[in-house]
Amino acid sequence: MTTDTLQIEPHQPTWVAKCAAAIWQPSMVFLPFLSIGVLMWLCPSTEGSGGYQIREDLAFSNLMILVGWYGCIGVCAAIGQRFATALPPMHMMSKDAFDTTIFYKTLTCLAFLGVAGAWLAALRNGASLVELIKTQQFNLLKDSLYANYNHLYSLRYTTSLVGGYALYRLVFLQKVSRLDILNLGLMLAATAISARILIVQTVIFAGGLAIRFDALSRVKTRTITIAGVGLAVCIVAFTWVRSAGSYRDHFGVENPLAMTFLEVQRYVGAPVQASIGVARIAANQPSRGSFGYVIKYITPTFLHPVGMKVDDNSGGVATQWYLHEVDIDETLTTNSAFVEMYGDLGYWAFPVIAWASFLMAMVGSYFWRADNLLCLIGCVVLYGFFELWRTYYFAAGSFTFMILAVLLAAAVATKIKSAPRNES
Repeated sequence: MTTDTLQIEPHQPTWVAKCAAAIWQPSMVFLPFLSIGVLMWLCPSTEGSGGYQIREDLAFSNLMILVGWYGCIGVCAAIGQRFATALPPMHMMSKDAFDTTIFYKTLTCLAFLGVAGAWLAALRNGASLVELIKTQQFNLLKDSLYANYNHLYSLRYTTSLVGGYALYRLVFLQKVSRLDILNLGLMLAATAISARILIVQTVIFAGGLAIRFDALSRVKTRTITIAGVGLAVCIVAFTWVRSAGSYRDHFGVENPLAMTFLEVQRYVGAPVQASIGVARIAANQPSRGSFGYVIKYITPTFLHPVGMKVDDNSGGVATQWYLHEVDIDETLTTNSAFVEMYGDLGYWAFPVIAWASFLMAMVGSYFWRADNLLCLIGCVVLYGFFELWRTYYFAAGSFTFMILAVLLAAAVATKIKSAPRNES
């Protein structure tokens, strides 16, 4: 496994590759899930299974505020992307700047430390693995982890980076090694103790690498279908393991597929419900919030003042200030960057998101041009844009940790040279 395994021979791009490349832009990447969220929001739900009982009315004023919000993100991100193309690339971004094998192994070590530390801490804090399996409440394992949290455990989020590269090798390069299998296993272990979003991150990072190194055009439709089915099976399985008890007790749902549909509906539909409700508040009530809260959006969560931290074990998602005016389940806390930022900043949220979109698009697009695995920084930043429909991820501790992990692995790989290998 050397640097030249990143790329494959050029091939005529398929419609899938063209569509993926068009969407994989800071100004576009959040639109597919936002659109799915609108469709899920329109789907009927019973007994609040969709995360709300009374659907918000979509008035013209609400709609214009949200169009202005996402339009601001798209325009500023596009400008930042254009600025990035004018910056000269660093030498470290060249194809042979460092050894890919050492880079990969370094990231694997970081991921292993994070996963092993997190699991040991959660079990040491009193979580019973047998009981969690019996009750199908694996989400309680995460609560146990945060009983005495250490920032070392945040390294578990790097499993989506190594898992993404392993998946890229498996699906697009059609290669697999023991290290790839280990990293996919680490990703699943981290998912069990963290969130199923790690699976989504892994797929997005693998897809990003495939787009960057023109691998999508060489993959058969059957391979993509099999990979998609495998992803769906993983999501259904983890939904059943983590949340089956809750859906059975609260909604009387026994079927794992039905549970997964309700989970998806709650996950992607609730942010639309909350966004429309908060847009209604913004249109009809005096602006709230203060510019003083801008610190929450320009520094990572682990640097936030104690008074701005929230005790929900979710990396600093917003407190639900809107619950008394918007019908939404109080257990749903990631209800779009707009909801979160407007609650803290009022209309100051618009210039703040404009600046963040410009800056992050410039940084992500700059590293996206790398001819080696430094392009993973671009993938991480693009994932931050992908998340804007449900949360402001740019200030998350895991966002910062993943970027620092990539830079550290690149620095180590630059310093350490692989021992020469004999050609067979």
